[in-house]
Amino acid sequence: MVEASHIILAEKKGNHVGANKIIMPVKGRIQPTAFKGVWKFTSQIKYVEVLFTCDLGILLHGREQYDEAIKSYQLAVHFRPSLALAHLNLGTLLASRGRNEEAEAVLVRCSQLDGSGVKDPRTHHSTRVSALVHLGRIYADRGEYTKAVQAYTHAVQIRPADYQPQVLYNLLGEALTRLEKHEEAERWFKAALVAKPDHVPAHLTYGKLLSKNKTRISEAEQWFIKAKKLAPSDPTVYVHFGQFLAELERHGEAASLYLKAAELAPNQYESIVGAATALRHAGRNHEAELFYRKAVLLRPHEGSSHSNLGAMLHLNGKASEAARAYREALRLDPGDRTTIANLRKLQALHGTRL
Repeated sequence: MVEASHIILAEKKGNHVGANKIIMPVKGRIQPTAFKGVWKFTSQIKYVEVLFTCDLGILLHGREQYDEAIKSYQLAVHFRPSLALAHLNLGTLLASRGRNEEAEAVLVRCSQLDGSGVKDPRTHHSTRVSALVHLGRIYADRGEYTKAVQAYTHAVQIRPADYQPQVLYNLLGEALTRLEKHEEAERWFKAALVAKPDHVPAHLTYGKLLSKNKTRISEAEQWFIKAKKLAPSDPTVYVHFGQFLAELERHGEAASLYLKAAELAPNQYESIVGAATALRHAGRNHEAELFYRKAVLLRPHEGSSHSNLGAMLHLNGKASEAARAYREALRLDPGDRTTIANLRKLQALHGTRL
């Protein structure tokens, strides 16, 4: 027999359990069997509350309240250590905030979570795979491609049958390419394309891999052409295709592709700089100057933006402006040898008064 004065119940709002509590007084004595039923009910409430905490983290994340979102995910992980989704969300958010060591630890833990007893085993195991994918990306961004391959390979091994694998296969192929294991990489790029024939990133990465082999240049170009047909409004496609053509010194064609990328993404720095560089190589110097000026507007605090503009102004015979651009570049990056050398050349031609 158990004496009880209060039982705490959660207020229900529709199909969701709210954060507010209602304290309901209970008079008299409760039989042990009844108490067990209440305990089971409150345990279920606690599980729903953990999910609510995780959902709150997602909401805060969407509102860019990152510190609060991290705290919500940490609470969810603390109260429900087996909840893979909370681990995944916490790990990816930490990584996006540059807290990579913490992110790595959380994602490793997520990938190792035991799925026995979870309410949704399929989602649990898919979340573990996603954790390994994000972990591999962290390693790849650090240049640790062997560790990235290990993470991706583990993800392949534990992947549920219904998990869409094309992104995973493509990332594995990219990491293997970085390790110069080209035959293995090609197998995974092909696997990604079998899994999803219209997966544009795999078209691009496979094309880049083939372009490393001079005997397969034509084949590589076909993959870039296919990517452009599949995603005619994706600036990334035009940038990668433009890079491919620029490496072949087909600068006029490369410039056209970069210009399209810049049209589609006028605030994307890489597209603007790529267009400027391709135009310069194509001999279209005055157009190139305009794009280097745009690059400076996009990243005024980056020394290379001013250095590139200075070099273009130098070529276009605008010595005074070129000198100002070089000096601004050196103010931002005092040790840049290329800029120092270019400024000295300019002063040798026009005098130190510039």
